[in-house]
Amino acid sequence: MEALQERYVVLVANLKPVTMRGIKSTAMVLCGSDDEKVEFVDPPAGVKPGDKDFFEGFDGTPEKVLNPKKKIWEAVQPSFSTNDALEVIYKQEGKPAAKLTNKEGQSFKVKSIVSANVR
Repeated sequence: MEALQERYVVLVANLKPVTMRGIKSTAMVLCGSDDEKVEFVDPPAGVKPGDKDFFEGFDGTPEKVLNPKKKIWEAVQPSFSTNDALEVIYKQEGKPAAKLTNKEGQSFKVKSIVSANVR
């Protein structure tokens, strides 16, 4: 809990709300992990609450709530990782990796995990 105090985090906010441990969850904090640790995905300096982030080339209008029957999140999330510069990326076969960015083109990063599983 202390790690969440006085900081900005990146949220996936269009997943279907679920009840976890008796509490309704309406968003998920994006983190990178490996076998030893978990780190928050850090937004770039100067962001404001509610700023939109997206993977390069995918700056469209997001669905208000992803339809869980279509399993969109489950299909794309395994392709989220980090590169050697610790930037969060989306890898599609046959295409260059797309960085998680904001409208200013700033990257979102983890502190230290290269090739992290980002979810």
